[in-house]
Amino acid sequence: MKKQIEQLSAYQPGLSPRALKEEYGIEGELYKLASNENLYGPSPKAKEAIQANVDELCYYPETGSPLLKEEISKALDVAPSRILFGAGLDEVILMISRAVLTPGDKIVTSEMTFGQYYHNAIVESANVVQVPLQNGHFDLDGILAQIDNETKLVWLCNPNNPTGTYFTHEELTHFLQNVPSHVPVILDEAYVEFVTANDFPDALALQKEFANAFILRTFSKAYGLAGLRVGYVIASEEAIEQWNIIRPPFNVGRLSEYAALAAFKDQAYLQSIQERNANEREKFFELPQSKHFYPSQTNFIFVKTDKPHQLYEALLNVGCITREFPNGVRITIGFPEQNEKMREVLQQFEF
Repeated sequence: MKKQIEQLSAYQPGLSPRALKEEYGIEGELYKLASNENLYGPSPKAKEAIQANVDELCYYPETGSPLLKEEISKALDVAPSRILFGAGLDEVILMISRAVLTPGDKIVTSEMTFGQYYHNAIVESANVVQVPLQNGHFDLDGILAQIDNETKLVWLCNPNNPTGTYFTHEELTHFLQNVPSHVPVILDEAYVEFVTANDFPDALALQKEFANAFILRTFSKAYGLAGLRVGYVIASEEAIEQWNIIRPPFNVGRLSEYAALAAFKDQAYLQSIQERNANEREKFFELPQSKHFYPSQTNFIFVKTDKPHQLYEALLNVGCITREFPNGVRITIGFPEQNEKMREVLQQFEF
């Protein structure tokens, strides 16, 4: 066993609705609003694609998800050789870390961001520098100051999980202009489809100017396919060639590819999800209590409080399972009736 694994722990998901009912003696229905899932689910066309191809379950998938790769390549005007798929972004992050990092290397990222950047770096015996957030936002200047000759990867989550905040196109441009060109900057855009801000970075455009800017995207969030595990990275051909050596040969399942392909083609359905989410998100920020929220461009709200467990339990008592953090609670935006229950709790909660 690698010695460094002793300082890590396996991912601990929250308790299931059944377990929570038993622990708290809740008899009514519970809604899982802790993992930023799209409760509306995927496009009906994705479900149809699964049903239409279910007889292919006995076959291995086509390695590299060629049909999905071709569609994304055309839609985003990116060469197929610059796209690599993983079983969710978790596996993509693992593959990049495993391919790039050696003992003593350094990654730079932020505190209070997606934990897999840290986790996989430690597995590879790399050193991790986590720059504190500034009012819930990535401190890009602080991250720049930490980049040195030992830095092999920089991880930026935009919008950030769990705070929901973002940095702008102008801010990212300035950052990339000052990062050494040999240092990969990984832009995790898992929640990009929920963004409505006009000044959000156009990462695909920036890639044309900065060859070290790489983009992560997923079908787990807005596309509603979290259970099928499909994520991808857009990077340079040279990087993809190297990372592809690490990729397990059949990592994205056959039905996962068909479902993701159908979901990606149904942009009208995706737009309806975007609109529903934006409308419901705005209702939270109309509350006087929104002064306790970080501004969000995602499908969740981070509520700042020094009484996170009390707020978590208050939301649980109205049937809403959320995610507790040391300095607040992350609330996934759900159906209108669930959101209304949560807003009522927030209006009554004593911050």
